[in-house]
Amino acid sequence: MLAAGLLALATSAGAVGVDVPGGATIALDVSNRVRGEFVDWFDAPGLNARHAFVHNRFRLGVRLDFDPVEVGLEYQNTVIGAVPEDAPGPGGAYRANTNRDTQVGNWIRQGWLGVRHLLGDYELRLRVGRQTYYDGAELESAEPTLSWLRRVRVSERLIGPFDYTAVGRSFDGVLATADHRTFVLTGFAFRPTSGGFEIDAGRDVSGIDLAGVSYALKDRPGFERTNARLFWIYYADDRPGDGDVVALDNRPAAVRAADRDEIVFSSVGADLLHVWPVGPGAADLLAWTAGQYGDWQSLDHRAWAFALEAGYRLPDWPAEPWLRGGLFRSSGDDDPANGRHETFHQLLPTARKYAQAPFYNLMNGQDVFLQFLLNPTPALQMRVDGHWLQVAESADLAYFGGGATKDDFFGFGGVPASGKRDLAYLVDLGVTYTFSKHLSAYAYYAHAFGQDVVRAAFDDAQLDYGYVELTVSF
Repeated sequence: MLAAGLLALATSAGAVGVDVPGGATIALDVSNRVRGEFVDWFDAPGLNARHAFVHNRFRLGVRLDFDPVEVGLEYQNTVIGAVPEDAPGPGGAYRANTNRDTQVGNWIRQGWLGVRHLLGDYELRLRVGRQTYYDGAELESAEPTLSWLRRVRVSERLIGPFDYTAVGRSFDGVLATADHRTFVLTGFAFRPTSGGFEIDAGRDVSGIDLAGVSYALKDRPGFERTNARLFWIYYADDRPGDGDVVALDNRPAAVRAADRDEIVFSSVGADLLHVWPVGPGAADLLAWTAGQYGDWQSLDHRAWAFALEAGYRLPDWPAEPWLRGGLFRSSGDDDPANGRHETFHQLLPTARKYAQAPFYNLMNGQDVFLQFLLNPTPALQMRVDGHWLQVAESADLAYFGGGATKDDFFGFGGVPASGKRDLAYLVDLGVTYTFSKHLSAYAYYAHAFGQDVVRAAFDDAQLDYGYVELTVSF
């Protein structure tokens, strides 16, 4: 069972914002997050399924704003203690990337130069260097429900900084934006850094290249309480060609190891969000979809995914209850020998945002869910989710993971579905308490009732996972 209790200590730090001669401003951002994670995973012989570990992440950032030029620099230190051996779940991922009990890492998380320029009705922005990037978060909205949906239920599905982990990832490259009063046009070309579950972060993952364009419509008069986006993302991974990694799919291991072709494909998609008043509250609708085409090594790659979600919120009632539900489904591969690869690939996401108990992700999956959100007080937020999880194709794998973390670590894992469909029933609870604008706490607990896919791969089909964290920020 899940261990109980955590004594969490956080070191607070100061921050200043200073105007300097010439009209420039220097801002200092400081944060420290300490977390204890407790795991009782699906069990099998030789696995250390029950374990606990702790990590601390400290960040110090400085930003110089000298209109029209900005410079950003951020340092990060991470310490992870009691990293388990032979363990499934997140603890095992840290150990698989770096085989040490205690892990310490220091790196420059961000280091970029930005320029902005007003040109008629457009604000043009260019940022070059190391930066974090949030796919799908191009828009900001004054409507709180739209803002929450885009931040929590759209962004980082395919590309994100993976900040759930103790290390996270960044991207080296260029980001360009044209911001109009009615739309935002964004383009990027990146190479991801090592990080995530890899403590030795900051090195380029030299085999992976990313590029993309998005066109996002803002909510505005005539398009009220609505925003929408079209996107294209190019993904190339030549690490299998260099022999650094073996790609993961449902082909036999020897066939995959012998295939040295590159993975090169595009993802084309769209999303639409809308909120409208209904009775005493507000209803919301979310639709997201993506299709993929290209090459999965020697195979043709064709895959797809979609999400449909709806909710109803009562913002003027006590605790502001909000009930939401939806369906996510992505394609899987039904035949490993037909010359096609049809498993949807999640690229480099912050996977935990859409799979809070990280034994699954958005590849070859179906997720039917309900979630209930409450704000009993301004300081207290609660979220309860229930999920019915299945694999889309029983001849494929049940996948997990959040993408490449270094040159020689593919980034995704999986267990054979063994001809089964039902993965698990999952119930989880998250609670946030904000003590002040500088101090907050978060607690999460999940229990999974493993079904046929889990029972075929593990001896114990029950999973408990949780963590408690304390964050100080200025």
